[in-house]
Amino acid sequence: MSAKQKAHVRAKLRKQVRKNPAVIGKRSFLKKAALVDFKLPVTLRLRGDNTPGTCNGLSGLGNCQPTPGRIPGSTNSNTASLDLGASLGKREVDLGGKLAAEIVFHDSFDGGALGNVDLTILPSATKALTSTSIPLLWNTQVTQPGSRFEAPDLYLDSAGVPSGCKNFTGTNIPFGAGLATSGLFGTGVFDIPQPGGSIGYPVTDNPGDPTTKGYLPINAGVNDTSGAFTPRAGTQPGNDDIVGGNPAPFPGGGIETPSGFYGGTTGVPTPADTVLRTNALALTVANPTTVVNGSNGSGVQGSQNSVIGKSGGQANLFGNIPGKAYGIDVTVNLETKINSIIRAVDQDSFHTGLFHGMPWPAGIFNCSQIWTGWVQNYIPDVRLTGNLKIAPGITSDGKLRIAKATVASQAGFPAHFGVAACLFPYTTYAKRQLTSSGAYTVYGPGSGGYVGATASTALLPADPFSEQPRPTGSTQKCNDTPDPIVTNSGLFTTPGGGQVVPLSPASGAFGYTTSADGSRVSVAGDLDVQKVSIDVLIGDV
Repeated sequence: MSAKQKAHVRAKLRKQVRKNPAVIGKRSFLKKAALVDFKLPVTLRLRGDNTPGTCNGLSGLGNCQPTPGRIPGSTNSNTASLDLGASLGKREVDLGGKLAAEIVFHDSFDGGALGNVDLTILPSATKALTSTSIPLLWNTQVTQPGSRFEAPDLYLDSAGVPSGCKNFTGTNIPFGAGLATSGLFGTGVFDIPQPGGSIGYPVTDNPGDPTTKGYLPINAGVNDTSGAFTPRAGTQPGNDDIVGGNPAPFPGGGIETPSGFYGGTTGVPTPADTVLRTNALALTVANPTTVVNGSNGSGVQGSQNSVIGKSGGQANLFGNIPGKAYGIDVTVNLETKINSIIRAVDQDSFHTGLFHGMPWPAGIFNCSQIWTGWVQNYIPDVRLTGNLKIAPGITSDGKLRIAKATVASQAGFPAHFGVAACLFPYTTYAKRQLTSSGAYTVYGPGSGGYVGATASTALLPADPFSEQPRPTGSTQKCNDTPDPIVTNSGLFTTPGGGQVVPLSPASGAFGYTTSADGSRVSVAGDLDVQKVSIDVLIGDV
């Protein structure tokens, strides 16, 4: 056939599939499709609660995560295990989302069996897999009974009150209630009990005036250690506060839980004890031939260069691929931008008070969460095997399904890769509401109009009840210059001041054997996809 004739046949085949998806299983259709190298565009969408929603980190993704507002539980069966080594242990990662693909038919005389097709998985700007957040590190002071966010640093005050975050919950949190000293501000400023547990941070005019002129409100909001935004177990992907379905994600017992440390009711750290976690990941298919260079910000610092391969493989529409014990054999190469979310615990306050006209001190962010910039990560060579069944039907949201598939990592071959996470703070987890340029100052008596009373939350630099969007811009990479609310709270490059600049690489002249700058940390990971159920939908949906 001529090219024009082949194009005509392809158009007729597409119409047949849309009219009756079951036609793909007929021998006559397969013969025609093979003769013209027919390509059928499909969407591979993970099954289970993947009704319309919005995917975290990308725009316009459509049906890539469970219905917003659904209570996270065990309704999502698409699960993977991430093994981070003996020290950090394994993490459950729950998945959702969809990927673009093409089914390519070939003539069986070219060496394939009847029903053999190529499956090409394509990079896409509108389709991605999405995951739950991955908890990395923990600190049991977050939920330690009796601990207080306003206790002084060095763990205990004169009354034996431990520092921690147990009381950093709810609204209108009392500052200094029950403490022998407030501790946060130091001798000669507010080193006195707050009568009756007065609400809010006390504010004065200057360091030489210890008289409390008013109070700024303390509302935990999105930083609550026991509320709706607390890191918690669940299987709903796309939510930065849900850390997978395991209610005890961290190692417990033995040397992993030092004597005297609190770790939940059973002595095991809970999801709420998370102090370093990733965002909920949006995993896209990496472009083939992409060069991963660890020295230029892609992937793990100091790693050898590598080249990303093509994603895809083979499938058989009627059973096993000849010579194999499964009907699907594909390799997927993924990429994602990973931000870290850090909770500050036992923050050094340097005994700096809240003074009108001066920057916000770091101590006021104790027990609050912080966004870092992003690090480009790659997860290459995820080899998946499984089975496919022709199962024409209409999904609950009106999509035309042609088949169902179930895949998992090939037994004994987890994907081995390096995970890089950022440690350098960029901005607050609570949404900024004052200007992002210039100094953030305490609005004290005279300008705030709350002498002897508690100010409005509108005078805070961040809205405690809203989340700041994840930093994803080109100038929001790990180790880029952070938001002024971070720089002006005491993060300086030299003693005595000066706005922060990105961390400098280590120098061999000072005895270092690495040129890394310390803004990122990396760990080896083994990704084992345990079970993923897929709807093969016709077209770009």
